[in-house]
Amino acid sequence: MSSNQNPVLQSLRSLTKKFDASTDGIADFQRRQTNGEQPDPEEFTRLLSQQSVTHSAMNAQFSLLQKPLKTVLNETR
Repeated sequence: MSSNQNPVLQSLRSLTKKFDASTDGIADFQRRQTNGEQPDPEEFTRLLSQQSVTHSAMNAQFSLLQKPLKTVLNETR
């Protein structure tokens, strides 16, 4: 099966983009704070929460990807 057609891989790719976007947002927040600006602390909290939720979703999707492999490995023993 092509990786372009695999829904789990498509989901992981989408979640990776979201994770990277939140990481970029955190870096931007910290850059602005370093430059003397007073960014809204709620923005930082929101970005951290978004990153945490995205990371959890990525772990769940990765587990779905691993499960068939673990099944095959267990059945071949």
